[in-house]
Amino acid sequence: MPVEDNCGDNFEDGFAQALRGAAVLAPEVALFSLAASAERRGRRWRSRRRAAVAGVAAVAVLAVGGVGVFVDAGPGAVLSGPAAADPAVQPMTSEEAVDVVAGLLPPGSLQTVTAETPGVPGPANNKHRTVGVLRYDDGQGASLVRYTVERGSQRPEAAAVCMDGFTMPQDSCERTTGPDGSVLVIDKLRDQNLPGKREWRATRATPDGTVIQIIEYNGEPATPTRETPPLDGGQLAAMVTSPTWGRIVAALPANPGAPKPDRSSAGIPAPAATTPAPAELLATLTKLLPPGAQASGDDEQHTALTVTFEGRTSKVSVYAEPAGPRGQRDKKDAEEGLPTPLEVHEKLSDGTLVVLNRFGNGKTAVDPLLHWTAKVYYPDGRNILLNEWNGDFGYDYRPGQPALSVEQLKAVITAPDWRR
Repeated sequence: MPVEDNCGDNFEDGFAQALRGAAVLAPEVALFSLAASAERRGRRWRSRRRAAVAGVAAVAVLAVGGVGVFVDAGPGAVLSGPAAADPAVQPMTSEEAVDVVAGLLPPGSLQTVTAETPGVPGPANNKHRTVGVLRYDDGQGASLVRYTVERGSQRPEAAAVCMDGFTMPQDSCERTTGPDGSVLVIDKLRDQNLPGKREWRATRATPDGTVIQIIEYNGEPATPTRETPPLDGGQLAAMVTSPTWGRIVAALPANPGAPKPDRSSAGIPAPAATTPAPAELLATLTKLLPPGAQASGDDEQHTALTVTFEGRTSKVSVYAEPAGPRGQRDKKDAEEGLPTPLEVHEKLSDGTLVVLNRFGNGKTAVDPLLHWTAKVYYPDGRNILLNEWNGDFGYDYRPGQPALSVEQLKAVITAPDWRR
């Protein structure tokens, strides 16, 4: 497969096109999306839903993979199982990484939009992860393809999950757990604002923290040029489960936070969950609403409810993080991080931090306002987050005055009921 390092014969037009593609692939992060991700993470740790059965092709690929994980048939280090020792880092250039990805794609033409050098921290300043964006054309129209290889710190059940259809429209998601504990997810997403846009993802996560992900579009992310992305679900599964990725994995330094062997396999019981159940959180939230506010439509799956107050109706969701080091790190980050334009911090006498925020569809966007949040961080790491938006889902937010003001959200979030 030809791999081109330029952007076509007309360099200026091609270069501008590449920059636009890269920019679209790395948009300004919406704070509401981050909050929604926190909610999903909390729900996953509370109760793991039964994994969906993946397609026959994906199962077949996992069966072929067997217990070995990303074993490179070529020279270099071998990562052969969840407890494999970290090999010496094998240096690799960005061009060599692109060559690995190119060899896994069906025949077609390929252009490099951007590619990081494995082991060298990129814009995200993470030396354990490498990312690249390619423009791939199988003869039916060019599409952007993004690859990510990471030696991460999450266990497979947390690293490979279906996107929540509550926060992003979804056509389907297939999730399979392999005999070695690895997880494969094929997620097919669409855009609520651009009906023809499709974003298909394949994620493979292994017990040692390794994560391989491919994201493909049906054209440029903001400009669909074909009905579907170039690779179907079976091809995506075959691609992310290929042992060839071991060459890139070996070029990344070991992550000191990589998952340890499963506690249950060693006969050590997992600690009891301390996060309140969704029904309990919603009951507390309902009790603390201002006098005259009406709550309806409890959604325990997303820990959200509909609130109507003085003729205005909004959705409000609640997320709770139990006491522990992760919450304490989050509190420290909140205290030391740069606030967004409308973010307000208040430190209480006992060390509790209260953060109120209003923002649009982006971390610095303020016009129009779309999201209203209140969060309290306790010194022991516990924290409670309230999200409010106008709409039925987490992605159909609309401008307009919400049912509850941020000051009313603050009154709810700082009530002593949450301390229990």
